[in-house]
Amino acid sequence: MSKLFSLLRATMSGGIQLFNYRGKTERSRRLMPIVLALLIGIMMFFSAMAVTSELKESGGEVAILSIYTIVTAIIIITEGVYKSGDLLFRPRDNDALLAMPIKKSTIVLVRMIKFYVFELIYCLIFLLPSIVAYAVNVEVGALYYFVAITMLLLTPVIPIAVSCVVGLITTGISAKFKYKSFWQVALSFVALLVFVAMVIGLNTTSNFDGQSMMTFNDKVTKFYYPAAAFSELATEFNLGQYLMFVGINLAVTIVTVFLVSKFYFRIITRISMVKRIENTNLNYRFKKHNQTSAMVGKELNKYFNTPVLIMNTALGLVLFLVAVGALCFNFDDIVITLTSSMEDFPITIEEMRSFLPSVTFALVAFASLMTFITTTMISLEGKAFNLLKSMPISGKKVIMTKVLAAMLLIVPVTALGSVVLFARFQFNILEAVLILIGAVAMPLVTELIGILVNLKYARFDAESDAVVVKQSAGVMVATFLGLGMVLLTISLTFAVVFLTGQAAGLAMMDAIYVIVAAFLYFVVAMRGEEKYMKLVA
Repeated sequence: MSKLFSLLRATMSGGIQLFNYRGKTERSRRLMPIVLALLIGIMMFFSAMAVTSELKESGGEVAILSIYTIVTAIIIITEGVYKSGDLLFRPRDNDALLAMPIKKSTIVLVRMIKFYVFELIYCLIFLLPSIVAYAVNVEVGALYYFVAITMLLLTPVIPIAVSCVVGLITTGISAKFKYKSFWQVALSFVALLVFVAMVIGLNTTSNFDGQSMMTFNDKVTKFYYPAAAFSELATEFNLGQYLMFVGINLAVTIVTVFLVSKFYFRIITRISMVKRIENTNLNYRFKKHNQTSAMVGKELNKYFNTPVLIMNTALGLVLFLVAVGALCFNFDDIVITLTSSMEDFPITIEEMRSFLPSVTFALVAFASLMTFITTTMISLEGKAFNLLKSMPISGKKVIMTKVLAAMLLIVPVTALGSVVLFARFQFNILEAVLILIGAVAMPLVTELIGILVNLKYARFDAESDAVVVKQSAGVMVATFLGLGMVLLTISLTFAVVFLTGQAAGLAMMDAIYVIVAAFLYFVVAMRGEEKYMKLVA
């Protein structure tokens, strides 16, 4: 038992924070994640208060509990599906732990407990505000708080079970193929798309009044048992129903741990298995590469062999391609939906069609500015970073090849989607060229910022790639920065287009990003190598 607690303490000490801020002082490192979590929790509380006031008018304020329960479950499943594979099957300390005199079942149990604690933090941020909002608006007794604490502790159980099963299936299937990481990412995306489609199917209205939310709540409580149990136990406590709810969650936990334990080491073996070459009488020929192509190839290989990185950075590009497909095949239906949702919509279908180049530019901006790949490229070197520094290649070239590799991942996707829209809606040549310039300039700005952020917040002590990609301070900074850049760019694009005309507006936006990219390139070229050489893994 003491060995279990020692292992648990060692495992939990690394990479469990939602916001892993590495400040200059110990106090700032401890306080910053708490402050950020509190800020999000406060925002969720005010949103819960607003929803509760709407529900009060329909006499169904208890629905706030079931609605926020399903919202929290959706967040946990969405975040957990692609994290489960790396957290359970690909942690960096697997080889070290398996070599120790520790029962393999104990290792599995520790992994599952860490997964649970991580997702429990989401419950405190997203579900707890609704519990407090309901207590503020409705007179409740002591049993309500007892039920609420139980729900906070047990809400992650079923979403974690779903995430683990999906991760088990996708990792197990992908381990049978040659390109394991690619298949794991592809299967995870398919699973997420199916799940998102199911969630969208629950809500058939875009209104947010009390009656619409009550209708949504009725569907949720029929579809998701914990949401129904919470709302029923909060209004009228029943010991039998309470024990049944706890028993179901306990049974789900036992079954999940059993399934993961049964296939855990078989999947790990397949992931790390090296194909044996029967014929040893082979003449190998090695193609010579220059430093740039070799380093770019290394970065691309690392990217496609890190599933959690692909899942975390490819979402914007996937949404871009989905939007391109939707515009190409359902443009008229989309416009009709938009115009029908607002009375006296000021723009006709033909006028909206004429603004499609600006819409395309905005879509490219969204895909480019929300895709920070270089933010983790240095940190993902791990302990091998010191070896990289010792190689006969300048720090500036290392940095720039990482930026180039990221550009090769983003630009072809946005350029291809833009060309499809050019052909479908017959943009003029000038507008097409301006959009393509933006498709190069905007991701260049993004990735130069990303590499600067990674140089500032490099992290080499993470126990898995998932920790680097999901919990690094640089990723947090880049996420908020990217969101702000997207909102500012799209707003400014349409503002200057309406004021100066479409071609002139797009040219102005291109000029802004080209100038910013040139400035950032100068900063990276002048200061990047100095910061790079100071880093120590």
